[in-house]
Amino acid sequence: MSIIYPVTHFSLALIEWVLVGWAIRLWQQSTSLAMIVLPIVVVSISYDNLILSIGSLIGEGELLKTLSMLRFLLHYLVVPLFIVIGVELAHRAKAGWANRLVRVLSWVIALGLTAIDVTTHYIGLELVPIEFAGILRYHVANLNGPPIITIVVNLFVLLIGIGIWFRLKWPWLFVGTLVSLIGNAMPSYAVGTLAGSYSELVMAISLLLSEERTQFFLTQGETTFLSSD
Repeated sequence: MSIIYPVTHFSLALIEWVLVGWAIRLWQQSTSLAMIVLPIVVVSISYDNLILSIGSLIGEGELLKTLSMLRFLLHYLVVPLFIVIGVELAHRAKAGWANRLVRVLSWVIALGLTAIDVTTHYIGLELVPIEFAGILRYHVANLNGPPIITIVVNLFVLLIGIGIWFRLKWPWLFVGTLVSLIGNAMPSYAVGTLAGSYSELVMAISLLLSEERTQFFLTQGETTFLSSD
């Protein structure tokens, strides 16, 4: 068991670097600057798995603590940007509400939430070492309630996933977001870190597939998806 967790996290990190290449290709094919967020998201979760996999090799100390601080910083920076991705996917799916103004506002809201998260959670962050199933990692010393911003952002993307499901007959963004919500809701102190990491991988794949689907939707035209109605 002590080997399974680190090796699995390392394997997930390698898989996610393959996804990074996929995400960069989709961004290059996209006409939207917002899609640069997709590769950033995948890089972030890959880094998270990498640090989890090598924590026991590095050992307790300032180096692992610094690398872990970066883990948390990336989390606080990236999570609100899911709003941008969700709005952009809705726009590509021809949702009427996802107009230019809403797309601009998505950036404003996401950056605002990022600023709130960093100032309220990251500045002054205290980490303590914790070990489970061969994984040595640094964890927040005093958790004060659930991660409200993360929950709100995921519920927002979940609603967009429902809209895309009905419009494009494509349920996978909804499924991936739901899996992510369930996986991240499991307490890592009880079940370990793999549940959350696997759910984030599923979420990343669902985002990439949904971006590919909406790009095809734009290329082929709306009648390709709606002709069966």
